[in-house]
Amino acid sequence: MEKLIPQIDLVESVKNALFDAILTGEFLPGEKLAQDELAEKMGVSRQPIIQALRILSENGILCPHGKKGVAVSKLNKKNLQNLLQVRRELDCLAARLAAKRAKIREFEDHDYEQIDSLKKLIALSQLQMKGDNHANLVRNDLEFHKMIRSLSGNTFIQSTLEPHLLHQSRIFYITTVNRHQVIWEQHESIFEAILSGDANEAEHLTNAHTVEAEQLFEWYQEEIL
Repeated sequence: MEKLIPQIDLVESVKNALFDAILTGEFLPGEKLAQDELAEKMGVSRQPIIQALRILSENGILCPHGKKGVAVSKLNKKNLQNLLQVRRELDCLAARLAAKRAKIREFEDHDYEQIDSLKKLIALSQLQMKGDNHANLVRNDLEFHKMIRSLSGNTFIQSTLEPHLLHQSRIFYITTVNRHQVIWEQHESIFEAILSGDANEAEHLTNAHTVEAEQLFEWYQEEIL
C-alpha cells in the first residue's frame, strides 16, 4: 500500500496552491470558486478543498458569493492602508527589540538557528533575482520579516500580524515588481543593524523600509485602482 498524505498537510498544500493562484491573478477579484471544478483540476477530493476555502474565507481572502459559494475578495483600500500602518509600528518594534537582544547577547540556540536561516534566505533571494521568481521573492520577503519578529523575543508581534499576512502578500505582489534588488539591500541593512546591536539604526531602517511600502501602495491606488 502507498503511504497516505496526512490530511492537514494536504489541506495546507491546497490552501497554498489556491492562494498562489489568487496572488498571481489566475483567479481575479470577484471571481467565484467552484468546489467541484477545483477538486477536479487539483486532483483531490472535495474535503480538502472545502477546508482550504474555509481557511481562506476566515482570513478574508474569500468572501460569500450566492447562497453557499465563495469568490475572491476585492482589495479593500482602507483596510490595507490600516494594515500597513500597524505592520510598520510592529516591525519597527521587532527590529528594536531584536537589536537590543543582540547587544546584551540574549540570543539562545534557536535564535542563532534563525540567524543562520536569515543569512541563507538573503543569499537565496539574491540568486533568485537573476531569474523570473517574483512570487518566490514575495514569499521570501514575508519570511524575512517573520524571522526578524522571532528574533525580537516577543511572540505577540507575529501572532498579531499572522491572520493578516495573506492580505499583505497581495499588496506586495502588486507593488514590488522590479523592486527586489532595492528591497533585499534594505533587508540586509536592517539585518546587519540588528546583529550589531544598534537598536536606533535597526528601527530607523525598518521604518524607512515600511514607509516606502506604504507609499508604493498609495501610488498604486492613484495610478491603477
